[in-house]
Amino acid sequence: MRSNKHLTLSLLFTFSAIGAWAQATVNTNDPKSGRINSPYTRYGIGNMVDTRSAGLRGMGGIANGYAKDYTINAYNPASYTYLNRTTLEFAIDMQSNNVRIGDNVTKSGTFTISQFNLAFPLKQRHLAMNLGYTPISKVYYNSADSVMVQGLGKTLQTHNGEGNLNFAYIGLSGGAKGFSVGVNAGYLFGNIRNSSYFNVIDSNSSYTRNTDISRKDIYGGLYWKGGAMYKASLKNNQYISAGATGTLSQKINTSRSEYFVAGTDTVLNNPGGAITDTVSAVYDKKGKMTMPAEFGFGIHYGKANNYDFGLDITYADWSVFNRFGASEANIGQNAYRISIGGEVIPNVKATPKQYFSAMTYRFGAYYGKDYVYWDQTNTNINYYGLTVGLQLPFRPYYEQSGALNMSLDMGNRGTIANDLAREFYVKFTVGLRFNDLWFRRPKYD
Repeated sequence: MRSNKHLTLSLLFTFSAIGAWAQATVNTNDPKSGRINSPYTRYGIGNMVDTRSAGLRGMGGIANGYAKDYTINAYNPASYTYLNRTTLEFAIDMQSNNVRIGDNVTKSGTFTISQFNLAFPLKQRHLAMNLGYTPISKVYYNSADSVMVQGLGKTLQTHNGEGNLNFAYIGLSGGAKGFSVGVNAGYLFGNIRNSSYFNVIDSNSSYTRNTDISRKDIYGGLYWKGGAMYKASLKNNQYISAGATGTLSQKINTSRSEYFVAGTDTVLNNPGGAITDTVSAVYDKKGKMTMPAEFGFGIHYGKANNYDFGLDITYADWSVFNRFGASEANIGQNAYRISIGGEVIPNVKATPKQYFSAMTYRFGAYYGKDYVYWDQTNTNINYYGLTVGLQLPFRPYYEQSGALNMSLDMGNRGTIANDLAREFYVKFTVGLRFNDLWFRRPKYD
């Protein structure tokens, strides 16, 4: 009964935080769309989404070598083999983003689905499966500025875009004697639109020259990611685990529609004063997008379900990224991320009266280099952050019926040097986990 009270209080606290967050994001000054306004999403496929679970995010994202009996780690599909029970996990994200360019600050916020996973062991410690979904990247930006052009006058520029990429997949893993391999294979899909509008006011202010350029790409194709892991038992219930993940460069089917419209208009917009011309237009052009190869490695040390500490490194080769066979500006040669973190459970055998001792406390930090790279000034877009997290079990930890996971991630990305943008972000992730016994043959005396 007491554990149910703790669960009720936890849920009330969570939903109160969600309500307060949603109220705060309504008061953003630009945009008021419920989406994160990030200028760097104008390049490539936008901001890469953290595909790690709510619990792993609280540990700095140390996911390559992490495996537990009751937790899904879809980041490394080899971890499914170590699951002891059928497990359902889903999570939601709340994020606030402050973008500073010079002395100007833009605030925005969002509330989105983070991921969904349903994993179950088919043969204990030997074979397991997972059904999953996660966003891969997100695009939303809305910016405007003006530039004086000699001989023409003031040029007003507006850039905006939106879209996302998603991944729905089936994961399989198998192994024996502490070693496991796995793969997530499925369908990567989504669409991204980029638009730019230029308005040049003539020097005598009698008319303007307008240019409208827009492009929309629709993506859909097979995609996969593999993993391997080894977990060795040591003395006194201690263990060490190491894991690696990787995916080769892959091509995704792409359909592109784009147009280029130019014309003139009177400044006063008199009826009949506008003259426009479609310079070019292409619809449903078929091609490919080449995604980068990515590799990761992680190592963990822990004791049973008492504690776990780890180090993680990931690297992606973005030099191969292109769309329709053409490379793109402001895409760097590589990207990397280094993470450290851990979790501690004070007492895994705590009674309901000792609820706070049964909670899992998490912490971590990370530093990385983004794949976006500012060509004009040879400036890397780096990022770093600190994370904390909590896991609140529904019942005493040893019963493993499920838990509520929460993580907080605060960090910076980019720089205001060279007239670029610096983003300060706060991400709050809430995840629910449910455990049950499936596919177990009952024993009779």
